[in-house]
Amino acid sequence: MSPRREDSCAAARFYVPSLDGMRAIAFFFVFIAHAQPFKMLPGGFGVMVFFFPRGYLITSLLRDEAEKTGTISLKAFYFRRVVRIFPPCYLTVILVSSSAAAGILYNREGYASVVSVFLYFSDYWNILGLGNLPAGPGILWSLAFEEHYYLLFPLLYAWFVRRSIVRKRQAAVLIALCFAALAWRCYRAFVMHSSWENIYEGTDTRFDSILAGCVLAVVANPRLGDRVEWLTKHAAGLASGGAILIAFCFGYRNPLFRESFRYTLLEIGLFPIFFFVTLPGRNLVNRCLEWRVLRHLGQLSCSMYLIHHTRPSVMLAASILLLTLGYAQAMRMLVDLPMQRMRSRWTRRSALVTMGPPKERAGKALAG
Repeated sequence: MSPRREDSCAAARFYVPSLDGMRAIAFFFVFIAHAQPFKMLPGGFGVMVFFFPRGYLITSLLRDEAEKTGTISLKAFYFRRVVRIFPPCYLTVILVSSSAAAGILYNREGYASVVSVFLYFSDYWNILGLGNLPAGPGILWSLAFEEHYYLLFPLLYAWFVRRSIVRKRQAAVLIALCFAALAWRCYRAFVMHSSWENIYEGTDTRFDSILAGCVLAVVANPRLGDRVEWLTKHAAGLASGGAILIAFCFGYRNPLFRESFRYTLLEIGLFPIFFFVTLPGRNLVNRCLEWRVLRHLGQLSCSMYLIHHTRPSVMLAASILLLTLGYAQAMRMLVDLPMQRMRSRWTRRSALVTMGPPKERAGKALAG
């Protein structure tokens, strides 16, 4: 198979249309939460729904590469992430900061703090109280958190590959790290009495939100041929159980529970839901998530998230939503798609240079 055809097949296999629908829903969770005056809808759950597929998709791609070639190209991985994330993020921050400087948008002090966005340190900039970001890009704490994951997780996975660690043990390590995050949150909440904002935004307290998706990609990934008959047979029921668990977490409003155990229970609830929506084949839920308009909004969701800042006001939120949609569409046409084509050309050229027979030993070890 030619490198061009192989690249296209890999992209098609890992494109899950229902995940676009999930991203659209996640964005509206966040947007409505920021617009509502009484904060009844948990916008943080929408952020978690963004995090989970990040872990799943990135790990799926790394696993596929390892099983085909017996190694991980960290250079290629970081190049893809830089091309995908830096242009829209930096352009948005420059636009918003410039508008704030011109008085078009309200100013929230501290242009020096914009440096923290460019260095993906804005989450700890907020936690350490070093200043506010102008015009509201404080929402980018979550992007900083994701970049920390992109920086560190491939190194861990490359270590898995080099040591030929089987998938069950990989999952055990990831689950242990998730429980370590839970233990650290409990210590921060019950012993250190850290504020909920510090626990909510810290990479050290929230990294399990992405690792939960990594676990799904490692041990229950039908897109890579995993045989999980029991999970598949009971997928709909387990997904319903996950939804009930998430509803319980919404209803139980205890602050200490929110800062400690709730994140873990939400991850457990999301696991069967994402497994269900990533299964090949079409069911009623997937048909709804794959509605064309919802899928398109999901493809715009990253840019919408970057620019959507609003205040509690229904009329103001409606106007901002229209502007957000227009901005995201322009960003997709002028930035995202050209960068995607450039990334694809670079990937094909790299495949021509490095193409060789797969290493059967490493592939079999990873399949264990």
